[in-house]
Amino acid sequence: MTDFDFHKSVLPSGITVVTEKLPHRRSVAAGVWVRNGARDEPADKLGISHFIEHMMFKGTERRDARAIAQSLESLGGHLDAFTAREQVCYYARTLSEHLPAVVDVLSDIVCCSRFAEAEVVREKSVVREEIYAAEDSPDDKVNELLSAQVWSGHELGRPILGTVETLEGIGTTALRSYFQSRYRSEHLVISAAGALEHQQLVDLAGASFAAPDGEPLPLSQSPPPFRPSVQHVVRTDLQQLYLSLATRGFQYRDPDRYPLVVLNTLLGGGMSSRLFQSVREEAGLAYSVYSATDFHRDAGMISIHLGVSPQRGREALARVREELIRLREQGPTEEEVSSARSQLKGSVVMGQESVSNRMYHLAHEELYCGGYTPPDEQAAQIEAVSHDQVAALARRFLDPEGFVLTALGPAPGGEITEEHWPVGSAFGAAA
Repeated sequence: MTDFDFHKSVLPSGITVVTEKLPHRRSVAAGVWVRNGARDEPADKLGISHFIEHMMFKGTERRDARAIAQSLESLGGHLDAFTAREQVCYYARTLSEHLPAVVDVLSDIVCCSRFAEAEVVREKSVVREEIYAAEDSPDDKVNELLSAQVWSGHELGRPILGTVETLEGIGTTALRSYFQSRYRSEHLVISAAGALEHQQLVDLAGASFAAPDGEPLPLSQSPPPFRPSVQHVVRTDLQQLYLSLATRGFQYRDPDRYPLVVLNTLLGGGMSSRLFQSVREEAGLAYSVYSATDFHRDAGMISIHLGVSPQRGREALARVREELIRLREQGPTEEEVSSARSQLKGSVVMGQESVSNRMYHLAHEELYCGGYTPPDEQAAQIEAVSHDQVAALARRFLDPEGFVLTALGPAPGGEITEEHWPVGSAFGAAA
C-alpha cells in the first residue's frame, strides 16, 4: 500500500524515540507524549495534568510566552498541545529543515518551564473560563456525564479539565511536584513522521532533553464492574435533548479491536450506517446521530450520540433500541460488513497521507503496544475481519439493556427514565 521506514531507539536517559521516514514529504510532524493523563490524577488535584499543559507555554528560562508562541509560527510552523485521559501531548509541524528548531522548542517547554507564580495565577483565570465554556457546551457536558456513568466513579470518568474547586486548590508547589513525578524520562515518548532521518532526531533529542527526576507516581487501577443505568439532567435553557448511550468495550490491545471497529462503522460510523439511515433519513428525528469506540489501556467503550427535539426523545430512543435489537438478533448482512471494511481501509489509506496522523499512530502504537503496526498490516487486519466475528460481537455488546443512557435537556412530559430505556441488572463484567 505505502512504503514505510520505522525506527525506534531508547536514549540512555530512558526517553523513547520512534520515527517513520517519509522521503516524498517536505514537512515533519513531531510530538512529545507523556505516558499518563487525566485518569492518573489524585481526586483532590483533578485537572492538574491539563493545567500543567497550559503552564508549559507560559515561559521557560530562555523564552517568555510570546517567544514560545512565535518560535515556530515565525518559521511557518505550528505548535500546540492537548491533554487526554491517558496521555499529554506537545506537538509541532514544520518544514523538514526546521526539525532542530522543533526539538529545541519542544524540549524547552517540556523540560524547562518555570511555573512562575504570577503566570499560575493568570492562567487559572484562563482555565476557569475553559471549564465554564465546557459547562455551557451541551455536547461536552453530556459526554462528561456519560463518562462518569459508564466508568462508575472510576478515574476514567472524571473531567479532564477538572473543576473550578479543584483548580483553585492547585498551587505552584503542587504543579512543580506533580510535573517532576510525571515527566520523568521513562514516561516520555518522542514521535515523529515525515522528511527526517531517525538518527538526526535521536542525536537532537539526546542533546536537548533533560527531564526531571521526581518520585514516580503509580497509574490508576482498572475500572470497577459495569452497571447500566439511566439519568436525565434537566436543562430548560437548551433547545435540543441530547441523548448519549454507552456500554463497555475492549482495551486497545484486544485482538477483537478491528472487528469491533467494523461493527461500529456499520452501526453508526457514516451516512450509510444503520443509525443514520433509520434515525435521520427515515424518521427525520436528528441532524447528528453516530456511534463511536474508545480504546484505553485496560478498558474501552462503545457509545451512541444524537440530538433531537425534546418532544421526540422517546421516539428516537425507540428507534435506536429497535436497530440495536435487530442487529443483535439478525446480525449484519455480508454486504454491510464488506462495505464497512472498505470504508475503514479507505480511512487508513487516506489517513496515511497526513504526516500528523502518522505521528499520532506511531505514538499510540508505542504507548499501548510497545511496537508499530504498519499501514499494510492495518489494512490486512481490517480485510481479515469476518462476518461471523462481527455478528458475534453484535450479540455480545448490543443488548439495549446493557447500555447506560444519559439525557441532557428539557423534559416535556417528564424526565427520561428506565421506563423509556429499560436496563438490565446482569451486566457486571468490565471489559
